[in-house]
Amino acid sequence: MRAKELHDAPLEERVAVERGIWDRVRDETFRDKSLLESTRSTYEELFTAYPEYRYVYDFFGPSVAGKRVLEVGCGSGVLSVALAVSGARVTAVDVSASGLRVTRERAAHYGVSDRVETVESAAEELDFPERTFDFFVGKSVVHHLIIDEAMPRLYRFLAPGGRGAIFEPQGNPLLDFARARLPYPGKVDEEHGTDEFFTRATIARIIEHFDYGEFREFRLLGMLQKFIPGRGQGFEARRTQEERCRRFRRLVDPIDEALFRVAPPLRRLAQVVVLRVGRCAS
Repeated sequence: MRAKELHDAPLEERVAVERGIWDRVRDETFRDKSLLESTRSTYEELFTAYPEYRYVYDFFGPSVAGKRVLEVGCGSGVLSVALAVSGARVTAVDVSASGLRVTRERAAHYGVSDRVETVESAAEELDFPERTFDFFVGKSVVHHLIIDEAMPRLYRFLAPGGRGAIFEPQGNPLLDFARARLPYPGKVDEEHGTDEFFTRATIARIIEHFDYGEFREFRLLGMLQKFIPGRGQGFEARRTQEERCRRFRRLVDPIDEALFRVAPPLRRLAQVVVLRVGRCAS
């Protein structure tokens, strides 16, 4: 089955494609165990680093200690472990067994194995008791999902007053062309047949599944951070890249905000959109 046909493929085939890609990527990347180290190892550090994360930090609040958090599409566990280091009890979900293995290794590295549970499952097949979680997070995963199957589950899993955050790439002709045709650091070679980058219609469909929701776009000039290299190997390369990205973002984030204010249509050209959704307390 060609990748472009996967949008209408059965869930089992969609998951098999993503599992194969990300098992290989995680296995290759994390042969270097220095990469279990994170540049920002706590919720407080990570979620105040850049505007798109601060947007969620302001929504979730200054502390996650004692909170029950679900991460859908945990990847290599960076967010899950940072949340656990800050006192949350995290359930990390992914279709990639290799990603979950790395998540457990990262949790052990930071001494929080007792606060991170891993679950291998598609989001569309998750089955937790209703009202299990205080928060959920999904970063760069929801654009792979069957929205009308996954979102009702996430709503049901939220406790009254629970909140969720979704970080996703926006779709527009310019960005779609760049993703399909241009090389850039970190790009996975295979075409992802399940990719459906976010449009206003996608955002509206997601918000409809919750009691309330809002969104904001980020990274217009900031998207160029993808091209900033690190120096050295392994974690050292990641650390130096992060330092350079931080300096770059300090320069361009205020420019992005000014451009969005002066010309609101430019928001649709931003790389990332972040959704804040929730379930009412009563």
